[in-house]
Amino acid sequence: MTVTLPDNWATLVGPVAVREFDNAADRYKPDLLAWAQNLPALPDDEFVTVAARSIYDSANVGRFRGNWDHEHFKATVCFTEANRRHVAAGHSEDCRGDNLYSRAYARALRNNGHRAPEAVPCQCGKG
Repeated sequence: MTVTLPDNWATLVGPVAVREFDNAADRYKPDLLAWAQNLPALPDDEFVTVAARSIYDSANVGRFRGNWDHEHFKATVCFTEANRRHVAAGHSEDCRGDNLYSRAYARALRNNGHRAPEAVPCQCGKG
């Protein structure tokens, strides 16, 4: 199955996700493409929910043998999209303060009975 990727694919998903997409089974690729293209349109609160689920799913499937790159791809794309939104909100590219991905990560931990890490304040002076 051949999937036509947009010209901005590597920018949209990031270099690690490009590799995960390439390694994913072909049957998943059309849905992954649509999913990744829809992600930037999600409002922040919905994005955090989707990202938390993607982070959990990626971590959970790591327990099993086989090719799970289609699940890892989603968590990786969420990481890239959260960083893009962080910079778009005015933060510097090297700011390591909490962003939507870290909020989603904390939610995934809490939802599964774990203690979330302490919040990391903005380091670039934006927030």
